[in-house]
Amino acid sequence: MSIPSQLNVELFRDGNLESNHIVNFYNSKSNSNDYFFPRSSVKPFQIIPLLYVLSNQNEINLTDEEIALFASSHSGEELHTDLLLKTSEKYNLNLKYLICGAQRPFHDKTADRILNRNNEFLKIHNNCSGKHLSMLLYSKLLNVDFQNYYKIDHKSQTNINEFFYEIFQTKDITYGIDGCGLPAIRLRVSDFIDSINYIKNSKYNELWNRVFNAYVRFPDIIGGTNRADSNLINNSNSALLAKSGAEGVMFVTNNNESFLFKCLDGSKRGVDLASSHYLNSIGLVNNLPFESQVELYSMNRQNNKAVEIKITKNF
Repeated sequence: MSIPSQLNVELFRDGNLESNHIVNFYNSKSNSNDYFFPRSSVKPFQIIPLLYVLSNQNEINLTDEEIALFASSHSGEELHTDLLLKTSEKYNLNLKYLICGAQRPFHDKTADRILNRNNEFLKIHNNCSGKHLSMLLYSKLLNVDFQNYYKIDHKSQTNINEFFYEIFQTKDITYGIDGCGLPAIRLRVSDFIDSINYIKNSKYNELWNRVFNAYVRFPDIIGGTNRADSNLINNSNSALLAKSGAEGVMFVTNNNESFLFKCLDGSKRGVDLASSHYLNSIGLVNNLPFESQVELYSMNRQNNKAVEIKITKNF
């Protein structure tokens, strides 16, 4: 098995090293035996069992916006909450059954506006609420109890897990509990990355293309304003799917090559800087995503540059 390449992200204040992030980097040629939790980076795959059920009936045809919402980790902006409310009403899904919990929106201006109006943060502001809503719809289509959709032995979850066994071509998958209350899978990095090749040659190819196109068309639904994965898609030099995951994960594919970045200390800052820098260096995206991250993490509240950022490769 190959040793992963690494990107070393260093932050200097007044010329002195203050912080250091090590980011493991894998591509389609990696043959790594490393294991990881994909967290939300699995969402582009997780939506496919729902799409497969829908492909065998004529009553519901999801829009690309709805697919993007269902596979998102959104920032809780009005764009997202309005679409979520509209979608729940359209398919007669009761939001009270979402178990993801209320959450402060990732988008600070939205959160401030809610607080200034003396309102509360709601379930619809939770970054995973779109995924949870999709599982209510999936349970409804399966004609099974939807109140327990989050339990690992629920029909919706067992179907999704069987799908994972198929596309990742392994049963060497274990499960924890994600921050939103759903099962969180753990598997080999190479099995995760290689799934793209399997899907492209399977009965799921057209469904995957729908997901891919939804990401390309609606990147701001996937994440939101100045979110790292949205910025990568918006500034790609060709069609690109990018999806972040908690604890320093970023998955990127153009359907020919796939890339996975995992910050060893779980830092969002580390993986966002490393992935945007590397993808720019190989020409997949322009320099705007990296410049945006540098500005975010190097400027102080007086809008003065306080931190120098240096990224080196260890191959």
